[in-house]
Amino acid sequence: MLAGGSAMGALLTPAPWRLIKDASLLSETWPGVPRPKTGTVATRFTNCSLCTAGCAVRARCIGKQPVQLAGVAGHPLSHGALCAYGIAGHHLPYHPDRLKSGAAEEAMAAVSGTIAKCVAGERVAVLDLRPGRTHSWTYRRAMNAVRNGLYLTPERQWRSDSAVDLGAAKVVLSFGTPLLDSWGTPGNVIAARENFRLIQAEAVESRTASMADLWLPVRPGSENALALRIANRLLDSGANSKDLPAGFRERVQMAESVDTGIADEQIRAVAGHLSSGGPALVLAASGSPDILALNLLIGAKGRTIVGRRETPVPEQWKNAAPETELSTVPDGSLRVLLIDESAPGEYVPWSSIERKLAPAAVVVAFAWSRDGYGRHASCVLPTAVYPESLDDVPAAVDSVTAAFRLSTPLMEARAGVVNPAEFVGKLGGVDAAGALRERADAIAKSGRGSVFTYADGKSAPVKQMKSDDFWKALNEGACWMDDRDAKAPLPALHFRERAASPVAIAEERGAAALVSPLMSKVYEESRLRLGKRGVALHPSSGLADGARAMLETDCGRMEVNVTLDSSVPPNVVQAAAGSELSDLCGPSAWAKVVRI
Repeated sequence: MLAGGSAMGALLTPAPWRLIKDASLLSETWPGVPRPKTGTVATRFTNCSLCTAGCAVRARCIGKQPVQLAGVAGHPLSHGALCAYGIAGHHLPYHPDRLKSGAAEEAMAAVSGTIAKCVAGERVAVLDLRPGRTHSWTYRRAMNAVRNGLYLTPERQWRSDSAVDLGAAKVVLSFGTPLLDSWGTPGNVIAARENFRLIQAEAVESRTASMADLWLPVRPGSENALALRIANRLLDSGANSKDLPAGFRERVQMAESVDTGIADEQIRAVAGHLSSGGPALVLAASGSPDILALNLLIGAKGRTIVGRRETPVPEQWKNAAPETELSTVPDGSLRVLLIDESAPGEYVPWSSIERKLAPAAVVVAFAWSRDGYGRHASCVLPTAVYPESLDDVPAAVDSVTAAFRLSTPLMEARAGVVNPAEFVGKLGGVDAAGALRERADAIAKSGRGSVFTYADGKSAPVKQMKSDDFWKALNEGACWMDDRDAKAPLPALHFRERAASPVAIAEERGAAALVSPLMSKVYEESRLRLGKRGVALHPSSGLADGARAMLETDCGRMEVNVTLDSSVPPNVVQAAAGSELSDLCGPSAWAKVVRI
């Protein structure tokens, strides 16, 4: 009775209610609780550098703090669109996984000392995951000055001298390319979508496949054979057969006996669409030479695949190391490797890099976290992230003209970050500090193209602007575009065979790149998209949805989280491109997922 009476009496006093109020007030002042900025409201402009699209950005700022990002209406390249990653881009400087410090001086000493000890046959290299930037030219110039220096890039289907004119296409045949999900410039794709018929050939019913006009559920591993069978129908109808890859006709005949899972009548119908449906285009996620060769048969060169002039650079920069694909480097030859993953680019599986390294090689990764190559590097140096980094964004694959725009910082970079271009430039005696201004001056000197300013939505010819005015406009969020009617040589299609992998890679932008922590519900909790260690399997796999399992290939093994998806064919493992699981994609034909 005493205890009950005390409890009832306490409820009738202000004590418990005062405690609740004080606790709520205290929780609002804890360290780490965000406090909205106060100050002058201003609008600033920049360009997003989270992918190669480089979409224009309008930032609403309170003082110097960006609080809202949106697209720029009327922009000729991005058409006012901005994807979810770009909209939440101002959260990235506060990502909990960011590196806070790095030993830059010790790394420079280790790299310089190792370079001095290199013997014949050992090379020093920079691996640039996003070629075409001004940083890329700094790397090339520095490696040209370093003894045994190499400038390396991933294998690329589309180089800077070629582009895809999606707006001119009436029929698009895509082999696994995520055209409607994370390919090219989102605004360009949206603007062109209603004008072309999309045929998606893919084993898994991806988001692009579900939105295509026709989905071809090709049997896993037979995509190349399907392309060859389509080519055979095109050849029978008298298609152009010049410049085809070596042995192409022999492979065409052999593919007729391969079961692709697609009926012959449907293959003939697809070939008919490509040959008579208007300007056509064939895209391939894998870069298979036989798939890309379809563009020669349908006359895509000069119509939907066009040449693009190079963005001007200072004449003295052209004394630079040539671009070398990583796959062509002899195994065991890289004594020093510097990897720039400061800007999200194409991910190269570590297994493809590791075999190129010499024993006791020094590997330095410039990165925002240890989730990427930092897991394997000798040293990881922290870099600035968007929107606190200053960089330029080259033209995207679907930009038919050369372009130059700056991703100007909207906020100050964290103390202790390293500029990869300045680090590499010191190795070769190259000054990287004023490189962006030098390139802007070269563009202004050329008198080519026009400048689109975001604040007023107007274009002005470069030849009517002074160099200082041009540079000022770029820093205020302007975009330089080359003349649209300028004639460029027809591009060459690069036919290089790629090794097949037993892991089906789903192209999902952001799986391993910078993603706002507030978007974790998409990648971590909702499982609408596969996360860094997520795989999708058919329900017949025998594993439970949400189970922990072990994925094993000839390149290693890794613990994964399982999602059951009936759209994934049996005996296929689907993972996200650019994730840690890409390291398990080797040349073997087997993969095994077992319950832990």
